[in-house]
Amino acid sequence: MSQFTAFVQPEMGRIFAALGLDVAYVRAEGNTLYHRDEQGTEIPVLDLMGGYGSLIFGHNHPEIVAHARSLLDANRAVHAQFSLRGEAGRLGAALSEVVRRETSVKEPYLATFGNSGAEAVEAAVKHAELVRVRKVMALADEIAAHTEAARDAVRRGEARLDPDVGRLPAVLAHGPQADGIDGLLAAVEAHNAAAIGTRPLFLALERSFHGKLVGSVQLTYNSGFRAPFQNLGARVRFVPMDRPELLDRIADDERVVLLDTEIDQGRVRIVERDFPAITAFLVEPVQGEGGIHALTTEQGRAIRLFCNKVGTALIIDEVQSGMGRCGAFLASSLIGLRGDYYTLSKSLGGGLAKISAMLVRRSLYEGEFDLIHSSTFAMDDFSSSIAHKVVEMLEADDGQAYRQVTERGARLTGMLTDLRAAYPDIIEDVRGKGLFLGVQLRDQAQARSMVLRGSAYTGSLGYLLSGYLLRQEGIRIAPTGSAGNVLRIQPSAYLTDEEIERLRGALDRLCRILRYEDTLHLVHPASDRRIAKPRAQIKDFRGAVAGYEQGERRPVTGPTRKVAFLNHLIEPAHLRQVDPALADLSDAALRSFVLGMDPVKKAAPYPGVRIDSPLGSAVEFSLYPLMVGSEQMGRYLATGDVAGIRADIEERVRAAREDGCEVAGLGMYTSIVTHNCTSLKVPGIALTSGNALTVAMGVQAMERGAEDRGRRVEDATLAVVGAAGNIASVYSQLFAERLRRIVLVGSRRDGSAGRLRNTVHGIYQECWSRIAAGGELAGIPARLAEEPLITKWLAEGPADDAGRGRAIAEYLEERYGTDPFLTVTQDSAALREAQLVLCASNSPEPFLTGEHFAPDAVICDIAVPNNAVPGLAAQRPDLAYMLGGIVATPNGESLHPSARAFLEAGQLFACMAETALMGLAGIDHHYSYGNITRQQVIDIAALAEAHGLRLADYKSAHSV
Repeated sequence: MSQFTAFVQPEMGRIFAALGLDVAYVRAEGNTLYHRDEQGTEIPVLDLMGGYGSLIFGHNHPEIVAHARSLLDANRAVHAQFSLRGEAGRLGAALSEVVRRETSVKEPYLATFGNSGAEAVEAAVKHAELVRVRKVMALADEIAAHTEAARDAVRRGEARLDPDVGRLPAVLAHGPQADGIDGLLAAVEAHNAAAIGTRPLFLALERSFHGKLVGSVQLTYNSGFRAPFQNLGARVRFVPMDRPELLDRIADDERVVLLDTEIDQGRVRIVERDFPAITAFLVEPVQGEGGIHALTTEQGRAIRLFCNKVGTALIIDEVQSGMGRCGAFLASSLIGLRGDYYTLSKSLGGGLAKISAMLVRRSLYEGEFDLIHSSTFAMDDFSSSIAHKVVEMLEADDGQAYRQVTERGARLTGMLTDLRAAYPDIIEDVRGKGLFLGVQLRDQAQARSMVLRGSAYTGSLGYLLSGYLLRQEGIRIAPTGSAGNVLRIQPSAYLTDEEIERLRGALDRLCRILRYEDTLHLVHPASDRRIAKPRAQIKDFRGAVAGYEQGERRPVTGPTRKVAFLNHLIEPAHLRQVDPALADLSDAALRSFVLGMDPVKKAAPYPGVRIDSPLGSAVEFSLYPLMVGSEQMGRYLATGDVAGIRADIEERVRAAREDGCEVAGLGMYTSIVTHNCTSLKVPGIALTSGNALTVAMGVQAMERGAEDRGRRVEDATLAVVGAAGNIASVYSQLFAERLRRIVLVGSRRDGSAGRLRNTVHGIYQECWSRIAAGGELAGIPARLAEEPLITKWLAEGPADDAGRGRAIAEYLEERYGTDPFLTVTQDSAALREAQLVLCASNSPEPFLTGEHFAPDAVICDIAVPNNAVPGLAAQRPDLAYMLGGIVATPNGESLHPSARAFLEAGQLFACMAETALMGLAGIDHHYSYGNITRQQVIDIAALAEAHGLRLADYKSAHSV
């Protein structure tokens, strides 16, 4: 793990590693960054991210570097606060001059400097609010003066109240008032006090991004950035860019009025005065994080007219689009849009300095802002002088840099447009201005490749593609923050034709990969890169995953409910089934990929399968998978580090509930790490671990296996692997009613011995219950009934049954020296004593081989992943080895072919089947939640039979 991941950004560091973006750059020059590979070789990368638009002149431009060196060599004062800052003054004058030239505004602009774009936005917002507050104060003072004048005029008899004045809605809203001028003015003052208390409103465009500080994040549209902090800041309404007609409706919705008094021809009247409720409207001429959307001239005109109409400030955020990025110093000038404020940053620092500027028209400036807004690091000579140098370079030769950006942008746009024409199924749009471009890829939600479908579902497609472009093509591009399927391209003004053609080739290959769904090329960069890529050619896998057709649906007479089942990869090798393009990747590469995906486990739900009950109801059964393997699940349990995976599981359950699912089933390790669902706190959805039906079907499978081998269950010894678990415990309780001896095999993990004792006590407790209930007995209960202790209890009559299981176990140990019915061991060699073996351990790896079993033993393996090693049936053909807990659907309904793992068509794992059964039967409460009981198993088995869910033909070997 890198120190960056360990001590700076642990989550992002892990995500970078998962997507192949985990590189540390060691130097940069022009359009090229350099990092070192695993062997220490320096690798060049064509940088088309451009520091998110901060590098209009590229990395370490010689002229800017030389200027910076000269400043350092001259020992220029950096920290000289509370003085006249000469370089800041020169920069402010230069910025004012450039903006005036581009906008044809005669009035100068004053600059407030900061260190980042978000700070510039916050400075503009604060200043605009200061202006609004001053307007409110002035308006309130004016109204107060009018109020006193009216009161005095009435008292002197120089005026009287207008007859209709007391019937005004705004006056009546404050309840009946005393007659006369005092009552009227009290109502007016109450109305005005409430109106003045109105929280100011800011307007911003949908898809906007204005920063992530406490204030600026409120103006950022992406709810993922904003929602956690929405109670900390301003009131904001977001306006669709393409619906300017909504602005008038917003003006009406947000209109607030103050009541003023006037004397007209000797009568006191009440008039409305508009209250300045909207502080400012913020716009980006080209939205970057929102997906590279540029304002049109018409849209800009509508916004400017609206601001003029309601008397609010227009703040134009040019942090990313300005400083030449779009072919002019201000992108807004290209559409004739003039602002009251401008915010600048990114390329203003020339790739070396961290600096931002907020510019405001001089006539709007409030002098006290000098004192109430400041920054220790703003206005320093070093950063200001660097920025001044950048402005000079942009303006040099009558704006040659702007013309170069326009020409290079047109050349780059032409190439991207050609690609769009060649791959209309992959590239949806190419848009932007100058060298601020976005390539929008078509949604991959319907792709047959699970990798593509999953990345579309999680919004990570662009990041996955960025990993490919970096590792395979040596090109650095990133998606936009709020539109993950838009690749953002922001190179420097010195982008060459050769670099454009290099990008063409890389994107052409990427488009073919997406068209043919050959995801090997996308997954390999996110795996262990020390493992060689197995093939370079791009193959067509569009037909490798069969389409999923369920056939004609049967009519149902009852309800159709939606249910969800949470599963995970049994082992990374199953990815070959999930996505056939990965077939050439080795097991080691697939394992590395799955382990690396740990921070982004969420995957796209599979298409739902309709399952119909013969009783008339139906369910839509959908899988909600997690990209995590049994190995990781076992590691979470072994280390106790289960908080993260529980949060991931809970998120999947919430997603299922939001999709309309009434039941969520947890399978495999998802139930184990959540203590059989009990650690989850998701209201409004029923949960099940599926353990009850798993036991029921395991019992039936063992009975069938014994019958097929001509064995009588009653004559056999049963060995239970994983006996410390709840499933194995209840399974043993059921078989104890028929068998005379059971071997309970536990692990050597901490706490296993104690849990094994609990299993023994549970078995004997159920045996006592069977004895106490009366009736015909068999198996261990029949033998226990002959024991003196039991006959004594029966003679004593009803008593508290608590603790009888423990008492029986202690009695048998004392009388016989060793338990004659239940053998407890942690040695798997004891399996050779048994003719029937149940495998139910939660081990993440198979560990039972042919050497462990007696000749002709019947083995039912209900563990997922299996406890027996692959190929056991081939090693020991004398064994009856079956995968238990597999259920046949009522009408042959099947999971999607890529999601079946060990299953065949028309089959479900029993835990899945219990989830479906809850929907079919309308069970709206938790079922196999926490520890299951013997009675639950009996009840769910009967319910399964009624709804047509039955034991499938058992499988005699592994199949993947």
